[in-house]
Amino acid sequence: MSAVTQSSDAICKKPSAGSKPFLHSNPVTDLVGVVSLFFMNGGSGSSAVRFPPQIGETTRLVDISGLSDIGCVRTNNEDRFHIDTQLGICLLADGMGGHGYGEIAAAIAIEVSYQFLLSSRDLFDVTWPFGYDPGRNLDENRVANAIQLANRRIWSAVENVPKYAGMGCTLIVATLVDDRSVIGTVGDSRVYLLRNGQLHQLSVDDNWVADLVRKGQITENDARSHNMRNVLTQAVGTHHDLDVHTREQLLLDGDVLLLATDGVYGEVDEATMRSILYSYPDSHAAAAQLITAAKQAGAPDNATCIVVAYRRENSL
Repeated sequence: MSAVTQSSDAICKKPSAGSKPFLHSNPVTDLVGVVSLFFMNGGSGSSAVRFPPQIGETTRLVDISGLSDIGCVRTNNEDRFHIDTQLGICLLADGMGGHGYGEIAAAIAIEVSYQFLLSSRDLFDVTWPFGYDPGRNLDENRVANAIQLANRRIWSAVENVPKYAGMGCTLIVATLVDDRSVIGTVGDSRVYLLRNGQLHQLSVDDNWVADLVRKGQITENDARSHNMRNVLTQAVGTHHDLDVHTREQLLLDGDVLLLATDGVYGEVDEATMRSILYSYPDSHAAAAQLITAAKQAGAPDNATCIVVAYRRENSL
């Protein structure tokens, strides 16, 4: 299910000194279009899918929820996300380009990448429009081709419609297969892993300031307040060719993945994000608290996140 949300300004404020936004227990009731799916269970709440074990294996339960909020300043939401719990697909895009065209780019990216992931499930009938990289595994190639295809589709739209010039988006494509997640990213939307109470960034930021940090020219602390921190070095739709970042991540019992736009992680520091994900094992509750924290920090941008909680249970 894809979702776009609107919000009120009820919690758009800076938290008072010493307050802890992640401890607020009231749900974000002003969000519309919340992804709340139960696979095989029905009802409302967080999305969940249980993978039945084979003999000698363990049941795997994946609990997934996504939320998107317009924020406290913007007049439209250019973020898009899509979750397919049955197939284990999570997609997130943050549009850019102004005049509402960013949301068009984000929507194209989500639709095109999702359709490629669907069509490439049949390994005997799959084609690789951007080639097969032997340095990547099969699922990494699927993810990379999905992102490249989305990029070319947006690039073509810009060429054919002059007013679309400059539109593009960040894109995260994540698949869940057994006890693995394969992640592909372009732009500065991020993927984090919470494991044993520690938060680790899995994705690579495609922005000018991150390049300076990687080159050792500035520190990570300097990067947080740098006036060029939002300048992207690549985005989906703005370059004819992309350098797609992919990785495979083994998932352990209790791991939590967080997919987030800069409207979330740019306003909520990593210590608070870690505390929220650790304190709220239910994916929907965790996502709601992250959005609440972003809005309490002022939320100058749209704020969108997907939380994936991985559990292993019922050893046979």
